[in-house]
Amino acid sequence: MSGDCDDTGALAVLHKLADRGEAEVLACVVNGIDRDRAVAASVSAVNTYYGRPGIPIGVYQGDRCQPTDSLYTAALRDEFPHHALPDDQMPAAPGVYRAALAAAPDGSVTIISVGFLINLRELMESQPDAHSPLAGMELVRRKVKHVVLMGGDFPQSGGEYNLAHCGVGPDSQFVIENWPTRILFLGWEIGNRVKTGNGLAATPVSNPVRRAYELYHNVLVAKRPSWDLMTVLAAVRGAEPLWTVSSPGYCEMAANGANGWVGSRDRGHAYLIEKETPEAVARALEEFLAMPPGR
Repeated sequence: MSGDCDDTGALAVLHKLADRGEAEVLACVVNGIDRDRAVAASVSAVNTYYGRPGIPIGVYQGDRCQPTDSLYTAALRDEFPHHALPDDQMPAAPGVYRAALAAAPDGSVTIISVGFLINLRELMESQPDAHSPLAGMELVRRKVKHVVLMGGDFPQSGGEYNLAHCGVGPDSQFVIENWPTRILFLGWEIGNRVKTGNGLAATPVSNPVRRAYELYHNVLVAKRPSWDLMTVLAAVRGAEPLWTVSSPGYCEMAANGANGWVGSRDRGHAYLIEKETPEAVARALEEFLAMPPGR
């Protein structure tokens, strides 16, 4: 929630699915680092607009990523109601993860990952605390059904952004090689073909998602690839009817963030494959972006 506006669009889609009773949003954790320290405020502005101001927000507090100069986070903080402190004063992501997981029924949680995997690594390496007597790996194994992850390029990539940028390759490798439940990948190659954003033009100026798309090179008009929005929709509704799922296999990772698909080795991984046209997927997503808050 800093470098690209599609993160705000993804959160909008998630809220509308929640409005329909298809999902319950337990928490939002962010891994972008912003020079304006306004990442959490941006998340909170979107959550507040959609009527869920109390969703817990956790922020990555480490130093493994360089701060970005976001085109929209400061504006969302300054122009829209929100309930967040500056990023460095917000709760750290692992604790927010642990609190949400500990309170959830066993095997019930889907984690939607649309950025770097540094928070997931810190969750996996976390120790027992006031939220749960379980260490991170056991807590994940008990509570998480699966992860739906925007990352990689299939069948192979020299280093897709979410898995390789800013030196996060070792974190990506650690998480993908050691995650104890299923992982479904949405690769760069199919998200890049689906362009959305025009639906926001019909929404009011009080919509922070519309403002983010406007400030991000005015893709309110020009449109933007829909990697993160598609990941949310697939996580909540499943692959059909828009996509199919590959045969089980293994996403092999290198320390530089490069990935390759190993179909002969089943590690509980799979990736989404196009079924409907990019235009059909875009129409489905634009409907969500144009919907007002509330049921």
